Amino acid sequence: MVAERNGGLRFDLGAFDLDGTLLRRDLEITDRTLAAMEGLRERGMRLVVATGRRYESAVEQAERLGFGEDDPVVCYGGSMVRRMNGETLLHRTLPRELGLEVLEWAAERGLHARVFVDGRVITSPDSPAALRFMRRSEEPGVIVVGSPAEWLADGEEEPTKLVIVDHPDSVPGWLEEAQDAFRGRLFVTRSLPHYVEVGGLEGTKSTALKFLCGRWGIDPERLLAFGDADNDVDMLRFAGCGVAVGPLTDEVREAADEVVPNVDEDGVALYVEKLLGGL
Repeated sequence: MVAERNGGLRFDLGAFDLDGTLLRRDLEITDRTLAAMEGLRERGMRLVVATGRRYESAVEQAERLGFGEDDPVVCYGGSMVRRMNGETLLHRTLPRELGLEVLEWAAERGLHARVFVDGRVITSPDSPAALRFMRRSEEPGVIVVGSPAEWLADGEEEPTKLVIVDHPDSVPGWLEEAQDAFRGRLFVTRSLPHYVEVGGLEGTKSTALKFLCGRWGIDPERLLAFGDADNDVDMLRFAGCGVAVGPLTDEVREAADEVVPNVDEDGVALYVEKLLGGL
């Protein structure tokens, strides 16, 4: 009976990272990629976006990928699952005290940190060279304050996640130290070359997908996941088949069951075409 499901596919759910997996550096999505995803839908597979982006940005890209109003997106690196229509299914935050500790840790090392709360990004006015990699503060929802730490301490909201930004070449010099400092209390991972995400231990892509699998009655062994960065490692390990999109770190490569070419070579589309063609 298993072989007859979804037109013979051995998967019921497909999870896709965005940046570096489906989206090219210029944020373009190829027609080939769109056609591949539609091919999976036609076979009856459920599809979901799983990204470190905040909800508003995730929805914008998911719309381009053909997702509808009732489809959920996994955003904030797994800390939130929310439908395209705005209905929140899951939202995990981290304690304010831990958020303040992260901001203090970053400030002591001269690192730029941002606080993400639902729908808003709280940032300081300082703009080190590393910030040239980021969108400008005119982006909707970005609030510039004198001190994100004071803003967080004086408010009542708990952050969904925090992000520490630095030059890509400098991140390896302190990333392991950050992971050691918050081990067992927070999930610290690199998502982009200049971007390190800090969230709650349950705010991961794998836990969000576990939530959806439980909601839909899907065995994780029938989950197909695609990702390219360190923040995808737990998702690739959780999935019945984790597909890494090159170029890769050693950790991503070890977590994956299969490896495909990079997004500029339509690695995801190549894999899906082969999958569908083999039926």
